[in-house]
Amino acid sequence: MKKFLTAAALLAACASSNPVFAAGAVAVAEPADIAKDGYAIGISYNYKTTAEAEERALRECQSTEDAPAETRKLCKIVRTFENQCAASALDPKAGTPGAGWAVAESLAIARRDALQRCEDTAGRDRRGECRTSAEGCDGKAK
Repeated sequence: MKKFLTAAALLAACASSNPVFAAGAVAVAEPADIAKDGYAIGISYNYKTTAEAEERALRECQSTEDAPAETRKLCKIVRTFENQCAASALDPKAGTPGAGWAVAESLAIARRDALQRCEDTAGRDRRGECRTSAEGCDGKAK
């Protein structure tokens, strides 16, 4: 009887524990002239499957209100990830080309890399203007 209770308690504990979801994706619409045509991005994380993460990232990208409809049509999955962090950065001034995204082992590194990519595309006059626009970690990553 004791073995049955121990097994039952273990099964109950497993059934009540929250599963760790660790699938994420990044979707981007990056036209040739971001300053003129805008930019859209969608980041998803903590999804059960990669397909679910991709669907959500595409939906987020395609619903970016600041991007024109023609630009949002360009949204495509550019990266999937598990147990990592993602971040995006944009120059907040309209009509500027600064935009970047990154996936990394930690949120600090993802932020840093996204900001660097944004700075690289922003141009000399806009250096230092990029800001993180979205971020998140999935699974156990932080």
